[in-house]
Amino acid sequence: MTIAPNQSANAGFTPRDYFITAGPHIYQLRLPNPPTLFATIPDSGCSPDHTGITFDKEGTFGNDLLVTCKFSGGVWKVDGTGAVTNVGNFHNAGQIGEIENPAVVPRSFGALGGQLWVSDEDYANTSSGVPGALHAMDSGGNATLDVVEWHGAEAVLVIPQTLCTFCQNNGTLFQAITLNEQGPYGIYEYFPSDFTGLGGNVLVPSETGVGTALVQFNGTNYVTSFFDNIPGGTFEGASFVDCDVPTPTPTSTPTATFTPTATATATATATATATATATATFTPSPTPTPTPTPSGQVSQITPTGTTCTQFRNGTAQTLSSLNYTVSNGVIHNVTPGVFFYWVRVTVPAGSNTFTITQTITTGNFNTFFGLQSGSSVFDSNCNSQHPTITQNANTTTVHWNAPAAGTYFISIKYSSMSLDGSPAPNPGTTVHYNFNTTGVPGSTSGLDLIKH
Repeated sequence: MTIAPNQSANAGFTPRDYFITAGPHIYQLRLPNPPTLFATIPDSGCSPDHTGITFDKEGTFGNDLLVTCKFSGGVWKVDGTGAVTNVGNFHNAGQIGEIENPAVVPRSFGALGGQLWVSDEDYANTSSGVPGALHAMDSGGNATLDVVEWHGAEAVLVIPQTLCTFCQNNGTLFQAITLNEQGPYGIYEYFPSDFTGLGGNVLVPSETGVGTALVQFNGTNYVTSFFDNIPGGTFEGASFVDCDVPTPTPTSTPTATFTPTATATATATATATATATATATFTPSPTPTPTPTPSGQVSQITPTGTTCTQFRNGTAQTLSSLNYTVSNGVIHNVTPGVFFYWVRVTVPAGSNTFTITQTITTGNFNTFFGLQSGSSVFDSNCNSQHPTITQNANTTTVHWNAPAAGTYFISIKYSSMSLDGSPAPNPGTTVHYNFNTTGVPGSTSGLDLIKH
């Protein structure tokens, strides 16, 4: 969701209107009226969720509404009439993970100032080998990958030059978290004093528990330093109070309550990061629709966003197929971009190791899905056990120390886009994969790769 700032009036918007994404659909909310459909993005990579949305306050994109499609890498702009125009695609600069939570950074913010920056928590081609980076795109659709690196980069937050406050404690930044990925949640607030002298720079929260980074431009390079962490927190949505959104009328005054609070402490451990660019082509294709699966299953393949609680309770949806396109004899645009293999195991207390094997039963393809950051093992209460997970070819090995005997849930996140660039299947166009956990009866789940 985003709220139209004063600058959006230049593109025909009404400041203070709310714009809410639901897959490819953009809804407009002008209180007290109900929401109405404002625009639809013609990009299957915006389905089923995690569509990014922000306004351009700098004017480099005409003050339009900007939309990013997580699974395709597409970037679109929407004007005040609801007209949709494609800006570009991050895949044209090389292989990426999944983009989300964009922001247009200030024009003065270094060489890539005024561009649209996006977070990519799964970007694997980092100089450190640890997934997570920010990418940038100018208004002409030219993309720069790996501008800065931060493990599990979740969002791009521009620190305002002028800080406004909200709520009785006068917070200026509100950060939503979950604890241990699937556990308790809350909203924490930071205060104007935490950002003294930092206006115009960028914060990057992490979804992998390493805290928030501060990104600055030193005159030559972009550098990152540790800003703050909330112990045990997995960072999700966050927002600064926006001074550029006009105050509401007396008949439409929203209220909110935020708890608890946290105090940020910034430390200067700056490190320069590499910038990498490449070339590739990309064509969006429709995302397969997942279907519900009844409770009691030993294993299941599910779409992104599935929680431990959903798998445990049997309410998770099953993902049965992926789509792909072929260009010049090789695979492109596999959607959805990631998926999960879940398996329920019963183990004794202490050290436990399981092996998950991918097999191709159709015999017409030989590329396996790569491991993606975001895998885990959970106990019966869905608390993460912080396992060690590795992959060798088609085999994934999971190891953890169970504090008590009982039922545990293994969740392995695979990248569909690791198939991009592989020779197309032959003979036939459909490939069937099975996933099986050694020593666990009933743990085989299948997935079809289907040409679109």
